[in-house]
Amino acid sequence: MEKPYEFAPVALARLCCNTEVSNALASVMAIEDAFKISVPKEAIILRKIVNLGEIIEGNAIKLRPFRDTERLIEIGEKIKSIAGKKAKYIVVGGVSKNISEKRKEKLKELAKEGLSYISREFIEMVNERKKKIPLPDLNLVSANSFSIEDVEVNGFPKNALFYKRAVYSGALSRMYEKGVINSKNTWDILIARELEMEMALKEVFELLNKLTLNYPYIEPIVNDGKGKSIVESPEGLIYHEVVIKNGKI
Repeated sequence: MEKPYEFAPVALARLCCNTEVSNALASVMAIEDAFKISVPKEAIILRKIVNLGEIIEGNAIKLRPFRDTERLIEIGEKIKSIAGKKAKYIVVGGVSKNISEKRKEKLKELAKEGLSYISREFIEMVNERKKKIPLPDLNLVSANSFSIEDVEVNGFPKNALFYKRAVYSGALSRMYEKGVINSKNTWDILIARELEMEMALKEVFELLNKLTLNYPYIEPIVNDGKGKSIVESPEGLIYHEVVIKNGKI
């Protein structure tokens, strides 16, 4: 409260080491919504790439207890590092620094390499366990189905309910919404993580091909206003609301 708007992504990127991009991105998008500004196309592409890098890294970290995902973690982190340490290049108005042609080609190589570590054997193993050990189905929510008005908080945020029920958001909700997985079973969280990494790596490669190296930033016109945003993070949804008065939060 009462901090200059530029401080929001700097501070919020430090809330969690696994969602530094998502938190920074949610904050700047909420502020941009308050200012009613549109960022350049290059910024949108770069932001999407780093968000996908964080999702790859986050899913790989969660799968590490079940199989060797160390290289996938490294690849996700390297893709995420486009945004700089603690996402410092994600700023209100776009992204303050683009990548070089050399870096762009290196990241494309990493995305292709990452695909070689996707394990169909792991998916088959999970499906076999699913047949033997029953687990419950889940209520799912994604950014497209989320509404802050339908959240009910009883005391603490960890007890929040959506439509008066506990929900799961993350890889499974996204893969289910896209029709990649047609089951909401708890076991499918593991399968969804594997499939989402594969899809994210392919999308990173495609986005890098579309990325031009123009300056991905526009100087924001500071206005008083209210804004909000929602971003898909590795483990769920990050929702931000902001009120700006005289350039302060």
